[in-house]
Amino acid sequence: MTVRGTLVFALAGALFVGLAQPAAAAVSPEDTAAQALADRYAPVVRLQKLGTSCDDGEQFQPTDVNAVLGDQQVALRGPWRPPDLVKTQPEGTDLVHGYPGHFLDFPGDPLRPGCDYAEWSARINSTHPATVYAHVADDPAYPGKLSLEYWFFYIFNDYNNTHEGDWESVQLVFDAATPEAALATSPTAVGFSQHGGAERARWGDTKLEIVDGTHPVVYPAAGSHANKYGRRLYLGRGSEGLGCDDTTRPATELRPTVAYVPMARADYLREYPWLGFEGRWGERQRSFFDGPTGPSQKASWVRPIQDAEATWRDDSTIVPAGRVLGPSGTGVFCTAVGTGSNLLRETLDRIWLLVLILAALVALIWFAASRTRWSDAAPLPARRRRAWGQTVASALQLLRRRPGLFGTFAAVFVVLGLATLLLADLQAMRRDSPTDLGAPTETATGFWASLLALAITVLTAATYVALLAAVTSTLDRLDRDAPVSTALTWRDVRANVRPLAAVSVRYFVVIAVLTIIVATIPLAICYAASRAFAIPVVMAERVSASTALKRSRLLVKGRWWRTAGPLAIIVGLGLSIGPIAGIILLLATDLQPRLINVVSSLLFAVAMPLVAAAVVYLYFDRAVDNTVTHAESPGSGDLPDPDRTYSRQGR
Repeated sequence: MTVRGTLVFALAGALFVGLAQPAAAAVSPEDTAAQALADRYAPVVRLQKLGTSCDDGEQFQPTDVNAVLGDQQVALRGPWRPPDLVKTQPEGTDLVHGYPGHFLDFPGDPLRPGCDYAEWSARINSTHPATVYAHVADDPAYPGKLSLEYWFFYIFNDYNNTHEGDWESVQLVFDAATPEAALATSPTAVGFSQHGGAERARWGDTKLEIVDGTHPVVYPAAGSHANKYGRRLYLGRGSEGLGCDDTTRPATELRPTVAYVPMARADYLREYPWLGFEGRWGERQRSFFDGPTGPSQKASWVRPIQDAEATWRDDSTIVPAGRVLGPSGTGVFCTAVGTGSNLLRETLDRIWLLVLILAALVALIWFAASRTRWSDAAPLPARRRRAWGQTVASALQLLRRRPGLFGTFAAVFVVLGLATLLLADLQAMRRDSPTDLGAPTETATGFWASLLALAITVLTAATYVALLAAVTSTLDRLDRDAPVSTALTWRDVRANVRPLAAVSVRYFVVIAVLTIIVATIPLAICYAASRAFAIPVVMAERVSASTALKRSRLLVKGRWWRTAGPLAIIVGLGLSIGPIAGIILLLATDLQPRLINVVSSLLFAVAMPLVAAAVVYLYFDRAVDNTVTHAESPGSGDLPDPDRTYSRQGR
């Protein structure tokens, strides 16, 4: 072949190849600048500590959508009931057709997730990098402003409202009309998505952490993936999500791969056809257990600034650290919402179970109320038989007659509670320490704050012990027609400090040790009830710590259920009155959680003296009952002399 023929053949081949392959889409200068903008401000993600079990800590990470689409365990289902199978292993090109009302079905049951989603997430993410999708858009209503959105996809929302699929976002707003202009300036505002709303920050705010000068740091809450600004325990109400978001244990820092989404619809559908999907990214369920829609179906995708103005708020509600005084309203609220959500999930498709649980609860309340008496509850003599309802009524009357004694202890409880609250506020001022005083911390400040919080807890327990001792001494003196005064009561308490301290240490240490091991928790409950009267025994019978613990066990022996039941009701009522009031205030008002916890603490401070008096009355009831038994059954030489201890019936 001649040289001329060779050149002609080569040119013809090149022309054929060029005609056979479609021309690559030209990248516009605007998209080039937008992609540079997306790379410059890509967020840094600090995920929470991975738990040791599939329902603990953070089990999920921002996921590449391509890891989900085409997976053999994913199906596209229709809007009919029951939902018909449209396609297995749907690809992105299948979803470009929209399919409104349809949904993607992932492997697992969102109402009873178990470990299915955690294991599936670990498998598909092992071969795909963590990914975030970046999209730049303007807003017709706000010319001269530009929005840069980063979208994170998680395959499961392991929060109170468990559901398949979870889309969260970080949005930056620029006072610029084009991506080129935005590159020459800094953002003016940042918005982190949180459940049904978002929280705003100005660029440069102290709460916004920035790495390398341009990368905002986001703390996704464990399970819910609500994007937060720091290490805190956050309280959610309304659009903030009902429950508590925990970001106190960041352990993994990710810099997700930035997948740039072109600005024009035709361009991004060509590159990411799944953005045309109009259905839900997760199994269809009732109410808030339903899977979410995708980014292109959100208002912020086409009206980002308008949506920000309508839905962003200035801050999130932080749960105050510590218990302040007794169980806090916010702490119990967090636990109650989670427990209630679990109960709702378990009964959502089994209404019969919900009806059975409610019926059992009503029957239990009715049984407890019908097994007691409230009338004929004179506070004296103390040594007499009483129903548990009468012990509460007698305690109320004693509280009215001796306000000085009980008021002193209530004031001490309040001081200790306010000290805890102040300590939490001081720690919250530091960005390097979580507000939760019990959370792990590497800082010296956090260590000493947690140590002081522990000391306050010990002082609170000691105050309750002193309260029990003082009430017992007062009632014992009144029963014997002996002089009664605050000075004499404190003299009695000081005279028995050593056995009181020994009993308290043994009591609380044994319960703590038995509680650490889950299998021995029933033993801890049994021990707590059988030794509950040891402190009153020390004061009323003047015995050693060992004898007091033994005596309490003998008083309860053969009557454990009759004793444990009233104790649980009395102590439970005292501990729950503050949290219940706190939950009502949280749901019905806009009061700050700090103020609500103070209200809970005040109610706790009033309730504890009442609880202590009721427990002491319950002790005297058991002591009288045991005296009769002792008189009828001689030979119980290991008991204190009933003539010395129980014959003084008072007036």
